[in-house]
Amino acid sequence: MRAAGRVLRSLYAELFAAYGPQGWWPLPGRSGRRGFDERGYHPGNVAPPRDRAGRFEVALGAVLTQNTAWTNAERALRALLAAGVRSPADVAARGTRAIARLVRTSGSFRVKARKLEYLASFFDAQGLARAPDRAALLAVWGVGPETADSILLYGFGEPVFVVDAYTRRLLARLGVIAGTEPYGEVQELFCRAIGRNSAVFNEYHALIVRQAKEYCRARPSCSGCPVSGCPSRDGA
Repeated sequence: MRAAGRVLRSLYAELFAAYGPQGWWPLPGRSGRRGFDERGYHPGNVAPPRDRAGRFEVALGAVLTQNTAWTNAERALRALLAAGVRSPADVAARGTRAIARLVRTSGSFRVKARKLEYLASFFDAQGLARAPDRAALLAVWGVGPETADSILLYGFGEPVFVVDAYTRRLLARLGVIAGTEPYGEVQELFCRAIGRNSAVFNEYHALIVRQAKEYCRARPSCSGCPVSGCPSRDGA
């Protein structure tokens, strides 16, 4: 295994130099507003939403993007927003069947409708004025570590790193991990390498996703890859 701290710090610098700020988490409900592009991305601004509606929109998107591409989740999220679903109470008022119809494009839509109901019930009780306790969020049916940390990082600015399949793939190819480590173990590598910095975690996760889509695909496309010292690219 390669020395994780040095590799992770170098990787962030290389990815940021190649791609620049990514503007995550996208908020389609704010598309076209000042500081937001037509899809709701906001490059250069890593501050989380300061209002309850924005935080809940992040939470909705974090569930909808489970096991599907963001483009599919985005369509479902836009359908919810167009129907006036912008708060936990709005989810409860629509009912499971109506929510399921609205989120059909996200896949597993009946299950996701139920997940959204459970999450809405949680935030209805917890409120959206402050970040929820991570353990309490993980206790919500349908919320796993990746979803919980996406909500905490992008919705509330908590310094937690989001570990997804792209992260595991890239780090395994770089020789930093084997690829089978527990979620928390991979997450801790970033905390030790960078410190608990929500702004960097925000950009870093987004940059890894960008790299995975551009080059580090299931079947890698290494020509032109900006990452140095990768065994896959270098033929090691």
